[in-house]
Amino acid sequence: MQRMVTGRFGSVQQYVLAGLLATISAVHYFLGGGGAGLLHSMLGHLYLIPIVLGAYWYGIKGGVLVSISSALLFAPHLFLHWTDPFLDVYNFVEVFLFLLLGGVTGILSQMERNQRARHEEALLRLDESHRKLREQTDILFQTEEQLRRADRMSALGQLSAGMAHEIRNPLGAIQGAVEILRDDYDPQDAKYEFIQILLKETDRLNKIVQEFLGFARPKEPDLQQADVNEELQSVLVLTSQEARKSGIRVDTRLDPSIGKQPLDAGLLKQAFLNLILNALQAMPQGGVLTVESGLLNGVIVVRIVDTGVGISEESRKRLFSPFFTTKKNGTGLGLAITYRIIENHRGTIDVASEPGKGTTFTVKIPVG
Repeated sequence: MQRMVTGRFGSVQQYVLAGLLATISAVHYFLGGGGAGLLHSMLGHLYLIPIVLGAYWYGIKGGVLVSISSALLFAPHLFLHWTDPFLDVYNFVEVFLFLLLGGVTGILSQMERNQRARHEEALLRLDESHRKLREQTDILFQTEEQLRRADRMSALGQLSAGMAHEIRNPLGAIQGAVEILRDDYDPQDAKYEFIQILLKETDRLNKIVQEFLGFARPKEPDLQQADVNEELQSVLVLTSQEARKSGIRVDTRLDPSIGKQPLDAGLLKQAFLNLILNALQAMPQGGVLTVESGLLNGVIVVRIVDTGVGISEESRKRLFSPFFTTKKNGTGLGLAITYRIIENHRGTIDVASEPGKGTTFTVKIPVG
């Protein structure tokens, strides 16, 4: 489209130059001789207009071509006024000035064009350099954030391992003592109920300690041929009862072409379980849970979408940080462990959410 417009504009310029040359020549001839000699001489200067325009529009080639055309059209006047020595010399000078002006103006115009082209090229290079610099700066910020996250998780992991070890031993002793005491009471006894509560709470504490240990000492992926769709289906079966109780409809869109890939099925199952449970708990009044999978350019893409309460921007920034939770009885380790599992698979996990409109977790795992 741009070439078409430029071509039409160029044709218009050529018509303008041809029209000016024809008009100036016609007026020049009709007003020649007699008392109109001064006017005739002044009209000869009008050839300078198309010469300057030709040089400005087409550079040195245009200036020289139009000046030669003007000189040829002006040449007959050398013979019309041959008897007048003054006009004869003046006409020769006029022709020389046409050629000189066309060449000099064309050179200056060409120099200005070249300078403008170099300036535009420099601007383009500067814009490209600025874009690359901005991309590299973003990468540096992301890398710095990842390093900070890794440092925090390493420090918290060591702290968690120490705490879990110190808690686990006395917790086991408490649980064993309570089980012994339970044998001394009849199930109908009022104190038996309190003993059952103690056992239930110690069991819950033991699970929390296990989560701490899982976060503190993450298992390295044992890559075996596994189907990510089978793990997703297994998690959906495990959580189907909770989904039905909350009135949640589950919509699955799993791509069968993914097939078996080198993955740690157990770790990914744990990660998907955390994400799906998180989605179900975000829809206490019902909704739709969508689980999608696909393979794009050697990367497995899994999306878990809910229509729940959503996540605020402030919470979204800290969502994968250890011990951050918005749940009343949460430990804040589920998503942190999930993040580490995906990271150990050389993958990424992103979250997009809007309060009141739901949340989308996107997991990408390269397998190519």
